[in-house]
Amino acid sequence: MGSGTIAGVPGLTPRIGSAAMALVTAATEAQHQIVGFSAPSSGGYGGRWDTGQAGLTQLDISARQRLDNVIKTIEKVPMGGTDCALPMVWATSKKLKFDAFVVYTDNETWHGQVHPVQALQQYRQQSGIDAKLIVIAMVANQFSIADPNDAGMLDCVGFNTDTPAILSDFIRGSI
Repeated sequence: MGSGTIAGVPGLTPRIGSAAMALVTAATEAQHQIVGFSAPSSGGYGGRWDTGQAGLTQLDISARQRLDNVIKTIEKVPMGGTDCALPMVWATSKKLKFDAFVVYTDNETWHGQVHPVQALQQYRQQSGIDAKLIVIAMVANQFSIADPNDAGMLDCVGFNTDTPAILSDFIRGSI
């Protein structure tokens, strides 16, 4: 997340872009939870090429923070694999109620034992909420996580000033 540049925004790293979007979320959504992909407590990376399980770390991010402070908060997280199913698996196991999951990643869209589509379907069944999933791969590559037959899933590659409005409209059902 700290290297490379976001497709569509030269000079901006995925870490800075995700930190900025965390601030936007904190400022515009009364109810939100911000987590970061992290290395497992047992050690290792916890990604596609490692034997450990990727994890999530809850992040205490407030709309009153400055961008540089949020970046420092994110930099403290021991970076781990980007298992794009983890947010839904975590919410299902904790019986948390969310209407949308938004995943920001550099370009890693790996998943562990459960595919994100299956994790979202399981979350919907358990919670009774027709939750949506948006995955934003900020560095351009070929990827697809969303089920093209599910209108509640969206894949985005790159990032520009229209992205926050597109996310909001998609989550609220305007597009």
